[in-house]
Amino acid sequence: MKYLILFIALLIFSLSDSEAQKRQLTLEEAFILAEKQSLDASIAQNMFLNAYWQYRNYKAELLPNVVLEGTLPALNRSLSTYQKEDGSYGFVKNSTLTENLALSIQQNIPFTGGSFIIQSQLQRIDQLDNHATGYLSVPFSVSLQQPLFHAKTLKWAMRIEPEKYREAIKQYLADIENVHLNVINYYFDLLLAMVNFDIAQVNFNNAVKLFDIAKGKRSLGLISQNEIYQLELGKINAESDIITAKQNYDSKMLTFRNYLRMEENDSICPVATKNFYSSDITVQQVMELANKNNPVTHNLNRRLMEAQQKIDQAKTERGFRADLYVSLGNTGSDLTLPASYRNLQNREMASISIRIPIMDWGKGRGGVKVAESVKEVVIRQTEQIQLNFEQNIILSVSQFHNQTRLVRLAQHADSIAQLRYETAFQTFVMGTVNVLDINAAQVERDNAKRKYINELYLSWLCYYNLRQITLFDFEENINIIHN
Repeated sequence: MKYLILFIALLIFSLSDSEAQKRQLTLEEAFILAEKQSLDASIAQNMFLNAYWQYRNYKAELLPNVVLEGTLPALNRSLSTYQKEDGSYGFVKNSTLTENLALSIQQNIPFTGGSFIIQSQLQRIDQLDNHATGYLSVPFSVSLQQPLFHAKTLKWAMRIEPEKYREAIKQYLADIENVHLNVINYYFDLLLAMVNFDIAQVNFNNAVKLFDIAKGKRSLGLISQNEIYQLELGKINAESDIITAKQNYDSKMLTFRNYLRMEENDSICPVATKNFYSSDITVQQVMELANKNNPVTHNLNRRLMEAQQKIDQAKTERGFRADLYVSLGNTGSDLTLPASYRNLQNREMASISIRIPIMDWGKGRGGVKVAESVKEVVIRQTEQIQLNFEQNIILSVSQFHNQTRLVRLAQHADSIAQLRYETAFQTFVMGTVNVLDINAAQVERDNAKRKYINELYLSWLCYYNLRQITLFDFEENINIIHN
């Protein structure tokens, strides 16, 4: 028995010594570490970067596009068929080397769905058999490509893409707030495990003291042998609780350390934080901030616009379609390059292509009906999502205010339970309290401590839940911003 007590004492001493070497970490410091190092924060950042570059690509569609195209060179040594005057066919030998360059500037027209093109071209043809060279130049041409009765994709993109980008920004902020919520969970799991381990050590020390005191009382006939057995059993259980609490503590430490991506030899000591501040946050305030800042609002708007776009596209695809092409400029040709740019002639090109569905067996009309039914589903879904969202806001605000009071009550109960146990312990030493009473006082003290930690955890969880919903810092009274 002496060796066992010595072993436990050494264990407690070594643990307390390692505790002194641990890094104390406040909840706010854990937030900063998680934002910089956690995988969740990295995923959120990369998802936002993906949305950012998609938005950049959309913006590029609105700007002039400058392209240089060419073939340098194209060799053709072959035989080609041709029809003679008498109707028979013969073969002619081709032996040419062709080079061409074209510099064009294209500007999309969002409101019409067409494109405006300015272009300059130059072509050279070398006939290898007779060593002749010719040039064809188009110094300047202006073209218009205009689909008629088509869905204006870029016009819709001008409405949808900015809303999608705003949604991505708000979603990134919400994801970072979700990282904070995860940190709160892991932090208080570790804090509660540390408290349970401390409780187990205190209970073991007290169990040893009570057992030693009880043995002296038994020798004087002040307590029964059954109470001695109870105290000895309590001491054994307290020793077992230390091992179990240590295992749980190590497990929570590993989980939290991995989430923060800290080194294996880093050891975290969470600091017991106070209750989060109580404020006059109202349902109306949270509702207004949520409708303004939460990504859900942008998501619902975007889904409705995308549904309407599909209807517009289905309507234009089922009926008459036409494409207009007009090109005006000048052109010239000669055996030398400078001469090909003199004596230019007009270059005029125009065409209209049409597509008229005669019989599609209701496919076009069905496509419109499908798109319209999809929009109706989206409308009903958005109404339900908005309703659930507002209901969640009301419950979250109510829970936040209730939690502030629950923390105060739990803190007061923790103080009372601690005083009751100390009184019961001293009274037992004096011989006026039995074993059952002191065991009950110990259980109440331990449960009160755990309940206080749990209510403290819920208070932080409630507050940061409101932050995630509104993307608003109620302490600083500003919108949340993360670089």
